[in-house]
Amino acid sequence: MKVQRQKALAKINLTLDIVGKREDGYHELETIMHTVSLHDKVTLLPGEGGVGLWCNLPYVPRDSRNIAYKAALAFFQETGKKGAVHIKLQKHIPVGAGMAGGSTDAAAVLRLLNRGYGYPLTKKKLQELALTLGADVPFCLETGCRLARGIGEKLTPAPHLPPCGILVIKPRYSISTKSLFQKMGAGPLQQRPDTQAMLRALEEGDLEKIGANLRNVMEPVACALHPQEQELREKLLAEKALGARMTGSGSALYGLFENTQQAEKAAEAFQKLPVETFVCTPVF
Repeated sequence: MKVQRQKALAKINLTLDIVGKREDGYHELETIMHTVSLHDKVTLLPGEGGVGLWCNLPYVPRDSRNIAYKAALAFFQETGKKGAVHIKLQKHIPVGAGMAGGSTDAAAVLRLLNRGYGYPLTKKKLQELALTLGADVPFCLETGCRLARGIGEKLTPAPHLPPCGILVIKPRYSISTKSLFQKMGAGPLQQRPDTQAMLRALEEGDLEKIGANLRNVMEPVACALHPQEQELREKLLAEKALGARMTGSGSALYGLFENTQQAEKAAEAFQKLPVETFVCTPVF
């Protein structure tokens, strides 16, 4: 296998709803997700003695605790290939942010290995393998906007965002997805999205309507645990975001702006706060 390189794109959730709970304990979701230009860089190099991994962030695991590492193992097991590979992760997507940073790295590893070994897996098989690694990994094999159902694996193409600027705000803390889901059953769900209204707004390409329909059913619970989530969202709106929400299970939030210049100007207002800011655009 030759050296393989690819950008691993982050995602945001335009809507996120919980519509039920399965017998296996997983929650049934209905969510509209969109890839954005914020990305990690994934490089695969010929290796020796199985799978190796390097990452620019010292606290990221470099063994089988890392989902990108697991993806390589799963590929070789599924295909029966006797390959060896060294994975290099240059991470820019914030960790523990709800932006699928780990999942998109895993998806990139699957795509690159499949390409590097002559496409032994069909797209369907690649999606099935991706699901064994995590609920977001099948989406991360795609680009653009998708309506996802089930635990995230039932994907339907959706109209993409119109050109716009996106400002992502990542507080210093992270939120455990597992603990947040566990707290979701404590009371009635709030801020449930109107999925069809969002799909209509996307179809019309109306950024104001899209902003008005951003919803995340997990956000009120996250705000109860971390009031800063609500404060940061209100600040995004005060800086003229057309809409602002938490993405995934947090802790990152994002605001939609008419263009990147407005998003960059809004980012200046967060410079003195204990947060990271990222300006990006939709990718489709």
